[in-house]
Amino acid sequence: MATDRDVPPSSLHIKQSGDFARMRREGRSQAGRHLVLAVLRDPLVNEFRFGLITSKKLGPAVVRNRVRRRLREIIRAHRDRIIPGLQMVIIGRWSAPNVTLQQLEKDWLKLANRAGIIRTNDDAASS
Repeated sequence: MATDRDVPPSSLHIKQSGDFARMRREGRSQAGRHLVLAVLRDPLVNEFRFGLITSKKLGPAVVRNRVRRRLREIIRAHRDRIIPGLQMVIIGRWSAPNVTLQQLEKDWLKLANRAGIIRTNDDAASS
């Protein structure tokens, strides 16, 4: 079970609609089977920032919240491997509620590698 220290602090969350709009305008996105990952490099960001989008197309609030919890868990698990100085938005696609955490994580890792936002295990060990 995650402790308070394991949970990414709210300062890492993108919350303002203007930040989401900027991501849409200036960021680059990668589409996967269950997720879309939009990334914007921002030298003003010390660590990284992330936002989650789960639209009503995914289902009722219980379903959307479950997808958000899974996405936050993926970020928490890979937080030390994410390259600093970027903002990212993870968008749940219609199939996201119907898959397991492991399938979402596999899709996220594929997109993150394609976007070049995570260190390889060799890079993380040498940091």
